[in-house]
Amino acid sequence: MKCFGFASLVIVSVLLVCSPLYAQPTHTFTNTAHVNDGGYARGVALGADGTVFLAADGLRAYSYDGSAFSNTAHINDGGEANGVALGADGTVFLATSDGLWAYSYDGSSFNNTAHINDGGGALGVAVGADGTIFLAGDDDGLRAYSYDGSAFSNTAHIDDGGYAYDVALGSGGTVFLANWDDGVRAYSYDGSAFSNTAHISDGGEALGVAVGSDGTVFLANSLDGLRAYSYDGNSFSNTAHINNGGYAVGVGVGADGTIFLANSYDGLRAYRYDGAFLSNTAHINDGGFATSVAVGPDGTVFLANNDDGLRAYRYESLSFLTNTAHIDDGGVAYGVALGADGTVFLANFDDGLRAYSYNGSAFNNTAHIDDGGVAHSVAVGPDGTVFLASSDGLRAYSYDGSAFSNTAHINDSGGALGVAVGADGTIFLASDDDGLRAYSYDGSTFSNTAHINNGGYAYDVTVGSGGTVFLANSLDGLRAYSYTGNALSNIAHIDDGGDATGVTVGPDGTVFLANSLDGLRAYSFNGNFFSNTAHIYDDGGALGVAAGPDGTVFLANSYDGLRAYSYDGASFTNTDHINNGGNASDVAVGSGGTVFLANWADGLRAYRYGPATGIDDPAEPVPANYLLGQNYPNPFNPETVIAYQLSGVSNVTLEIYNLLGEKIATLVNARQSAGAYRVVWNGRNHAGRTVAAGVYLYRLRAGKMAATRKMILVR
Repeated sequence: MKCFGFASLVIVSVLLVCSPLYAQPTHTFTNTAHVNDGGYARGVALGADGTVFLAADGLRAYSYDGSAFSNTAHINDGGEANGVALGADGTVFLATSDGLWAYSYDGSSFNNTAHINDGGGALGVAVGADGTIFLAGDDDGLRAYSYDGSAFSNTAHIDDGGYAYDVALGSGGTVFLANWDDGVRAYSYDGSAFSNTAHISDGGEALGVAVGSDGTVFLANSLDGLRAYSYDGNSFSNTAHINNGGYAVGVGVGADGTIFLANSYDGLRAYRYDGAFLSNTAHINDGGFATSVAVGPDGTVFLANNDDGLRAYRYESLSFLTNTAHIDDGGVAYGVALGADGTVFLANFDDGLRAYSYNGSAFNNTAHIDDGGVAHSVAVGPDGTVFLASSDGLRAYSYDGSAFSNTAHINDSGGALGVAVGADGTIFLASDDDGLRAYSYDGSTFSNTAHINNGGYAYDVTVGSGGTVFLANSLDGLRAYSYTGNALSNIAHIDDGGDATGVTVGPDGTVFLANSLDGLRAYSFNGNFFSNTAHIYDDGGALGVAAGPDGTVFLANSYDGLRAYSYDGASFTNTDHINNGGNASDVAVGSGGTVFLANWADGLRAYRYGPATGIDDPAEPVPANYLLGQNYPNPFNPETVIAYQLSGVSNVTLEIYNLLGEKIATLVNARQSAGAYRVVWNGRNHAGRTVAAGVYLYRLRAGKMAATRKMILVR
């Protein structure tokens, strides 16, 4: 745990230092392209047309198509290329140990149009809105140049000591200089002279500087990490600091405000900045020594690497499962399905059938019927008829929004476990030791049109877009059937062991099989054969499976809750996991992406699956000037920040509880003065052991004030 306070704070086993926050990653990097043509890549910049310019073994130009680089031009006029920048007219300016160079670029070749060397070793370069070129000149300070297309003219020079390493420009024309052993300086420039307007040095070695759209100055410091500064025209104020290790060299800012840090021994990191804190949102390290970073208008991140050349990265949000609603009307929730209007239907083992409306934050039970038997599974026909598979066979119900009416019933022996409806309205029933049956339904009666039994215990059934029927068979694996209207024909079979319990078909036709002893498998199906394309086993007893409209696969895991997986055609990646207790049995996904989970011992839950937004629970009323903030980030892993405010001296406790009301940890137990406090919980209990994923409560008591909020820990 780490603690932050504007007033003194005493907490047992909590280190009281203003140290950086290490927050849960909310995004991910994907390396989309790589090229290494030799040399030492030290600077990268982007042209208006998307051309990538690299300062390496001289100057190189690359086209990038989203998946690969192509080297379109190269020139080397000597010296060590260190930094590169683009003028508004497309002129490329290169800072080298031999001074400053200008190049024109026609798409296939470079032409050197100007060169100047006023001493020092040029390291960084930037171009102003009026075309002025600013050069960070190592032990020569800062210079300004005009450029007329064929020659440079040095218009201003200033050297305040240190080693000028990088330069960036603010929207108002302020020039910011990162100085190796001198921190960061701000300069005004009037066309003929510089004036140093502000200076700050927080130690370390300042190597890279960038400016956000709001004017915040970000400084990469090789020994100190990343700092954010506000600048008011006269002075700097350090507003945030983070150090994730490595050797910070270059920094860039995306259009959305994300800060990207090139870290020599640590690769590439992304940070979110809220005005007071920097939070690390993603990290990747492909080796080498990262030196410089640039961000394209589409968000692509380009990284120059001293030993590794040039890489392109896609930066995307991770998705999280967030529990948005819960209801438990008793019984044993076993199967779940959705109507076209969003109504949620629940097959409740010993409680029959229930209907629920869902408004995004709560369920409302709109209808209930129990005709006996043990309800296992539910499906909805194209006309809205609800079909229930139970130990009592198959039943049909009409639903008018407030009540069910049983319109048909049939029992052809076996214990009906799974039910699915084809596009033409045919009902397919997985009937335990009775195999697979097909039924027509005319609104008042069922007619059994086909039956097949290939052994094993038929557990679940689904229908593909082409009408193929897929059967999960507990002791027999996965089978595919064609259906002609009066007969079922087995056209493919595969058995990879275990205990097949659930089956669904993804948007691209991939068949996903839940296996209580074997986890999750993906199969391609060509009409005649299955091919197992991916397998993952996260333990827990997989029972039900569903695929979202974007292809995300959701697994109801009896002892492990709900898991989300991405699938790329060859492998699964577990993208999130949540366990609210009980025994998850079935899962369904709405057209809007909401995930509904049936749980034997916990009823029905709804989950939102998407990018982290920070979940804000309504706060309980508290006395004026007392405040318990929502933890951040939320969901979190492994740590989260809890902020609170005191208006006066109080005896304070801040404690963590699970949903059973058991106290997990005490973060604060002290007498504190007025002020604002931030405490980091590391997901461990009072014994120092890591706690399980799930929902936890944190409760603040300060004098007569008490407030509680929820937070979600993911693993």
